[in-house]
Amino acid sequence: MLGVFAVLGLALVLLAWLHANAIRAEFLDPEVRPLPDPIEVVANEAGRIVLPRTDDTVRVGAWGVAGVDGYAQMSTIVRIDDDVVERGVQTLDGEVASGDQVVVDVDAFTGDPATAHGIGFEQLVIPADVGPHPAWFVDGRRATWVVFVHGRGDERLPESLRLLPTLVEQGFPVMVMSYRNDLGATPSDSGMRLWGLEEWRDVEAAVQLALRKGALDVVVVGSGYGASLVSTFLHESPEIGVVRGVVYDSPMLDFEQVVGAWARDRGTPRIVAWLGRRLASVRFGVAWRELDQLERVEEFDVPMLVMAGGGDTETDPDTAAAFAEGLGDRGTFVRFEQAAHTDLWNTDADRYDRIIVQWLTDTVGTE
Repeated sequence: MLGVFAVLGLALVLLAWLHANAIRAEFLDPEVRPLPDPIEVVANEAGRIVLPRTDDTVRVGAWGVAGVDGYAQMSTIVRIDDDVVERGVQTLDGEVASGDQVVVDVDAFTGDPATAHGIGFEQLVIPADVGPHPAWFVDGRRATWVVFVHGRGDERLPESLRLLPTLVEQGFPVMVMSYRNDLGATPSDSGMRLWGLEEWRDVEAAVQLALRKGALDVVVVGSGYGASLVSTFLHESPEIGVVRGVVYDSPMLDFEQVVGAWARDRGTPRIVAWLGRRLASVRFGVAWRELDQLERVEEFDVPMLVMAGGGDTETDPDTAAAFAEGLGDRGTFVRFEQAAHTDLWNTDADRYDRIIVQWLTDTVGTE
């Protein structure tokens, strides 16, 4: 009987070890996330694009259409048939032609501030503790700077291009930062994404650079995974005194909750998933409790705008709502019912920009 228990115990440990490996591959390795399956452009002429009907191509709002030879942005739905959808389209770069293989892109713009919007910008280098990281900087009239921290992916500076024109119009200088393990940035010693446990120092380095270049204080924007970095920065950095406020878009607020949901979707037995997370803590340095911002909500003492999509399957919007509620009068929560993960702007750009401007006005004031 003891032999049977020993075999079962070893089998459990082996399965948990393999699950920990899967956690690293899915969440910690800084590799490029796979693109969705491409679709073929049926037609593109006279400001109308016709695409196969899919869940992505029939979503209301503004979305990028990215191909090998060009990039376009589709908008108003003109017609939906059983097999195709016709939408208004604007070509932003190159050419998107009939027969091209394309993917629907959440960024909605491509390139950089100059090519996407005609906004002049400067290439900066953030001197972090592990080495330099590239950044974009757009100057502005105000003394309060906005620091934008992108979400998952290793080449994500263009994620900021949706919000950037609104911030520039309001007079804010904007720094769009990269961080360790991004393409073009310095790799970390661990070689892993640790959800802010290491990367918070890159946010701190960006804020320190802003102060050296003339900022009096900052507002920090964290998108998706980037919100996890910002949260740890707020816990750990002595620079917290210069943070006027924080904006979270689809924030990752409880890493263990995210990993647990992913394990359930894979059909992983609960005991294997739990033990695998414990092994990931020992083997990879994942501090689950430190990354549970709902449990640490009372530690935050800056105004925060928290926005989430009602259809977000990567981070629970109810967790975001509970987090904002736990902030008390420091928190403002806004739900975009038709949005998913980090595509709030896409589904209702006017509302998104209006909420951002109003919150910034209330928090920072007018010029």
